[in-house]
Parts: sequence; structure tokens; C-alpha cells
Amino acid sequence: MNFSSIDWSQAPEDARWWAMDGDGHAYWYCRPQIAAATTFWFAARHPAPSFGYARDFRQSLQARPAPAEESAPARAAASRLLRR
Repeated sequence: MNFSSIDWSQAPEDARWWAMDGDGHAYWYCRPQIAAATTFWFAARHPAPSFGYARDFRQSLQARPAPAEESAPARAAASRLLRR
């Protein structure tokens, strides 16, 4: 389910997901890493705004959108410059 009200400009740079927990608190979840001196994965989480989410928390997980690619005109202009 896509919840489009999430303002990703408020997220930490390393945040990869936003989700609401069953207790009604929202979090930014960061890319998992293997914790130092352990054999398990660890994913940091940071408090996040709820953005008005009022649905089932089990369907709240939202992945950070991929960065927008350069526009076709900008790529064409860069290509012309590189050929010179």
C-alpha cells in the first residue's frame, strides 16, 4: 500500500523505510548493518512524524523512493559537452 503523504525531506539521510508500529509511533528505519562484534543484523530507527497515517500499522511500511534521474534534455546536453 502506498501512503504518499510521507515527507522524505524530513528523514535522516540513511533512512530507507518509514513505518508505524502497533503502539501508534512512527519511525524512520535505516539500512541494516551487521552490528560490531556480533553475528546479527541491526537496523537503527529514529522517531518520525506520523504524517496523519491512520490505517493498519501492519501495512504501513513504506520504502524510500528512488532518487529522480536526470531529465533527458540534461543528459543530452551533458553528452554533447563530453564529445567536444
